[in-house]
Amino acid sequence: MKDIIKSILCLLITHIFAGLGYFITIIIALVVFNVYPKYTIIFFMLIYIIVFGRLLVLPIAYNILENSQNFKLASKFIKKLKKSPYLKIIILVISYFSYWPFGIPWFDDGFDGQLMTSVVFGLLGNYIILFLYWFIQDKIRNKINKRNS
Repeated sequence: MKDIIKSILCLLITHIFAGLGYFITIIIALVVFNVYPKYTIIFFMLIYIIVFGRLLVLPIAYNILENSQNFKLASKFIKKLKKSPYLKIIILVISYFSYWPFGIPWFDDGFDGQLMTSVVFGLLGNYIILFLYWFIQDKIRNKINKRNS
């Protein structure tokens, strides 16, 4: 039971950290733009770095957790997620609906607007980057193995 709770908490904290880009941009926009209006270009660049930098959190964290001895259940989940296309689809659907902006009528945007905000601000973008990372990593490994054979 302790291992289950530890693995779930580890994955939950990873996903919370991966989703912080949206909240950090709101905080930066509210505080900094009112205090330092002449440095808006620098802060816009900082916001873009934060929003798109957070997309790398899942590939890095999942790479570390995949071979972890301390989080065996999280490691099993990541290995199954890597291999199963059905689990990937389920995760993408769940992550599509995980983003819920506060005070904004999300379903009024239509499918396209909802998809874009989920990719940019929600976990959907993180998982798409993770799956692309795994795909590219697999192709590179296959090419290296083919060349060494």
